[in-house]
Amino acid sequence: MSRPEVTEDATSGKPPEGPPEPSLWRHRDFVSYWLGESAARVGVQVSALVLPLLAVVELNATSSQAGLLNGAQFVPYLLFTLFAGVWVDRLRPRPFLIGTNLVRAVLLTLVPLLFWLDTLTLGVLYVAGFAMGLLAVLYDLSSSAYLPSLIGKDRLAEGNSRIQGSGSVARIAGPGLGGVLVQLASLPVTMVVGAAIHLLSALALVAVRTREDRPATAGKPMLREIAGSLRFVARNPYLRVSAFRAGFNNLFFMAMQTLLPLFVVRELGRPSGTLGLVLATGAVGSLIGAVLAVKVARRHGPGRAIVVGFGLGSLSQALVPLAGGPTALVLAVLLGSFLLGGIGTTIGNIHLSTLTQTVTPSRMLGRTNAALRFLTWGTMPVGALMGGWLGDLIGLRAALLVTAVGFTISLLLVAFSPVGRLKELPPEAEWTE
Repeated sequence: MSRPEVTEDATSGKPPEGPPEPSLWRHRDFVSYWLGESAARVGVQVSALVLPLLAVVELNATSSQAGLLNGAQFVPYLLFTLFAGVWVDRLRPRPFLIGTNLVRAVLLTLVPLLFWLDTLTLGVLYVAGFAMGLLAVLYDLSSSAYLPSLIGKDRLAEGNSRIQGSGSVARIAGPGLGGVLVQLASLPVTMVVGAAIHLLSALALVAVRTREDRPATAGKPMLREIAGSLRFVARNPYLRVSAFRAGFNNLFFMAMQTLLPLFVVRELGRPSGTLGLVLATGAVGSLIGAVLAVKVARRHGPGRAIVVGFGLGSLSQALVPLAGGPTALVLAVLLGSFLLGGIGTTIGNIHLSTLTQTVTPSRMLGRTNAALRFLTWGTMPVGALMGGWLGDLIGLRAALLVTAVGFTISLLLVAFSPVGRLKELPPEAEWTE
């Protein structure tokens, strides 16, 4: 797979025009940003593991209630994403990165405190999930908008690979740490640890010295800017296909995420810590995918890398409902599925993110990413509710088979599109507002 003698650019296939730049690991501010981003992702993974388990194990939530909890975390993507994107473009994204981590730490401290006071209810968890979703909206948009100003668009593929790699480590460390703490201590204690991790993330981001200029867009009506970003996505052939595929994919991804804890704990009879092990294995696959992503694009082009990556991800999901039988076989199927899915999905996501950041004008990164998240992540609350409803209606295993079919359809949407045919990254799109 590796071809060290090749000297082409990692994403475009073009020969380099000058001597290679120093590694981003020598870029002080990028390293600080990377540390903060990594810590934030670990904290998110810990809370993502604990929150549904707290509902299922301690509050005896049903499939539909678990779906409502997961859906609550993604309702903010429908309600606030488009407005948040304009705020990020008008202001500076770095303060959003720091502030959202601090508020997350407060929330993740309050929930276990209410549990220990015996006042925690599912209603409180729904509110907490909604608040965490709103903070995720602000953090994700700010992070996507900040990276190009920190390292430049010409290094986005390398930067995104580093960030995806750290996200992979976070998905290992987060569920792994969470699973161990759940077994050794308790679900509330694990949530407090997640709060401490978000505080560390905020401290690392404070250390970043690069300050981005405030764009001169505050004079334009907000609704006009929102409409412009939606038109830009709709008229760009790459972003349009990406948005449609991702929205369809995320509908079934969220259904699967809702069903998975119930499937592992109730259908398969595995302890809660097993879920952390499965998710951590998926993160190992993501780390492998982050390492391979640039090499795959160098050899086959970014379009084929996206298709191959998402193809592996779709195949992996078809294996999940096949888990059953002896403990060893259950673990082999689940771990193999998430390992394969982590490799493929990360390869696809790295190059799709780089494609989006490359074709989007810098002044529009915040609101364009917001438009994409609105169109693609906005299906997640529906998917969460759909997963819970299907689980109650036809059973957990059959519902997971339905999600596998959905993943396959989403793959076909990108495979036969302009995105799938890309041999090199296109230039930044021209757009007049």
